[in-house]
Amino acid sequence: MSYLMTSVGLVDALTERIEQWVSQYNLQTTHQGVRKAPEVRQQYLPPKRRKEDQDVPDFPHVIVRYVGERVKDGINRAQIHIIAGTVCDDPQVGFRDVLNVLTRIRNEMLRQPVFGAYQLNVEGLSIDIPEEQYAPEWVGYITAEYMMPTVQSEGGIMYV
Repeated sequence: MSYLMTSVGLVDALTERIEQWVSQYNLQTTHQGVRKAPEVRQQYLPPKRRKEDQDVPDFPHVIVRYVGERVKDGINRAQIHIIAGTVCDDPQVGFRDVLNVLTRIRNEMLRQPVFGAYQLNVEGLSIDIPEEQYAPEWVGYITAEYMMPTVQSEGGIMYV
């Protein structure tokens, strides 16, 4: 699929890729006895509802979140957080599920660091799992920076 060479295009392309990368997972959900692959969303989850009122459990999930953009050394750089959430009652297993999802995504990003007009800055790639967790829900995230096309000047005086 063709994407705009903008931050929105980057988020759309990453969302599509991550959906493929995590589709084989079969993880515990907030619904007893129900297992599924993480649902991939952009920016935020839908408003939180009681577990009993959810048609689709909100855990497990992956969120592709645009954080910001800047130009450094003449290169346009977009910062993205990829947030994974899993659920597990056992703290010795719970962190493993979220770490496995994030590691799979990171490894795939490293295997394919360039796609379309976007290039991953591998030096800035990191995985973090905050120490404070609200078991049985487990959350971690990837911080990634992608370099992308910049707007070209049409001429004129750049600096006065």
